[in-house]
Amino acid sequence: MVISKKNVVTMKRSYSCSMPGVWSAVAHNQGAVVIYHSPQACGHVTHTMDLGNHYRSLARREMNFQQYTAPLITSGLKEEHSIFGGTEQLRHCIDYVVERYKPEYIVIASSCVAGVIGDDVKAVAAAAQEMWHIPILSVESHGFLNEYYTGYYQAGLILIERFMQKQELQKNTVTLLGDLGGPQGIDVQEIKQLLKFFDLHVHCQFTGYASLEEIQKVSASSLCVLLGGRAQSHVGTDSLAADLKTKFAIPFFDVPCPTGWQETKNWLSKMGRFLGRDDEALVAINQQEEKLQQALLQYSPKLRNKKVVLCIGRPLLYFQPAWALELLIHAGVNLTGILLLKGLTEGQQEDMRKELKKYTTVPIWHEQEEVKVLEMAELTVTTHELSDHIRRQLFLPVIPPVGVGGLIGLLCKLARLAGRSKQRGGIVYG
Repeated sequence: MVISKKNVVTMKRSYSCSMPGVWSAVAHNQGAVVIYHSPQACGHVTHTMDLGNHYRSLARREMNFQQYTAPLITSGLKEEHSIFGGTEQLRHCIDYVVERYKPEYIVIASSCVAGVIGDDVKAVAAAAQEMWHIPILSVESHGFLNEYYTGYYQAGLILIERFMQKQELQKNTVTLLGDLGGPQGIDVQEIKQLLKFFDLHVHCQFTGYASLEEIQKVSASSLCVLLGGRAQSHVGTDSLAADLKTKFAIPFFDVPCPTGWQETKNWLSKMGRFLGRDDEALVAINQQEEKLQQALLQYSPKLRNKKVVLCIGRPLLYFQPAWALELLIHAGVNLTGILLLKGLTEGQQEDMRKELKKYTTVPIWHEQEEVKVLEMAELTVTTHELSDHIRRQLFLPVIPPVGVGGLIGLLCKLARLAGRSKQRGGIVYG
């Protein structure tokens, strides 16, 4: 008798490499260089992640070619170093980096290999710092022995400890904590516009988009605003905000970045209450609503009553459907059905069905049950690229766009897609 068993893995935390988290924490800091004390192959993990971000930016025409990117160097640990140690290899690597790049500071991320063989990376960094007279920071997160957000947090914490001192807070200055595409990205620009309603001005985005001078000024901020706020992407920034409050008495606004109109209105209301500026919040809400209504006048006629199918292949952990449904309501389309793609497990399908029924009564199918619904659709809004014969697809981003500006951007793309002929079709990346 053969027993057939299916393994089910329940993840209560993420399992990943901490070194890309260290790199992300200083990825675009002017003057920084990152060293992985690791085999060369470890640099491939970060390269792959960065390449994905690069393609995403190109697809959405958001590439910023002027943005500084910190060089990433691996010390090149090899098999013999697992026996004899790799500290000498790291010393040579640091010397090379200082002479080649002339950095303002160096951040070293230790790999799991370095952790297992017991290399004293802190001692090597301290000696090199004394020799070269530049800050050399060691983050002992040890690769796969920890996780991505551990590396991000530990690197940010070291930047705080080494470069920040308590100083007088400057009125109406804000530090943004987190990534969200960087200072030139459309999402961060949207947040900056919302903050201007309260006479708040962003002078730094910490940790990964700040010069050494800007990092030193973070402790003078009168407020920190967290970027992100959903699932595990929030772990590192939330911890850094708490550390900044403890060390420098900087309050922080910890509300998820707004997606769509309702969340934008709630975000502005909460910011008004947080600052004691309810009148400014009301003005901001009215202006944002007017901005949205003007966009609807332009785009809704092109979309009204178009037959649309929403295809979902991401689980609830990565995709909350409320913002996508709000987009389609504003567009005035005829949502004829929702299709759950076969990549979802039975449990994930059931969870998604329960969530969807909170917001809509349209029919919900599984891909294997009813595919003909796609053939009747004039437009498809989807979390995954579908086969070529499914024409005119709007590909929903993994990270929803921020604010009314983000909502209008998607409406514009959906209207542009609706204007294409069925023969041309194609995919527009939201």
